[in-house]
Amino acid sequence: MVRYITDNHGRQWQVTLSGRRTQYVRDELSLTFKATEGDERRYARFRPTGPVAPELAFNAVTDRMLARLLASSQPEWTSPEGIRGPA
Repeated sequence: MVRYITDNHGRQWQVTLSGRRTQYVRDELSLTFKATEGDERRYARFRPTGPVAPELAFNAVTDRMLARLLASSQPEWTSPEGIRGPA
């Protein structure tokens, strides 16, 4: 499931669930923000307040909240989610 948002600077971002489980398993979800132009990726975690299932929780998040999460997200090189395996 993919969603698209636009940040305050007019850049478009593709938002998906990262698929990585955090140590808090059911209480926290990890999101991947990928710039539609370029290779930049950022990661953020959030605690859903409604549905527990990841897909339902992701659908319940507003675009405004996603934009706030993007503003406080981590660059790829500083996040465990950004570690890629061998090519």
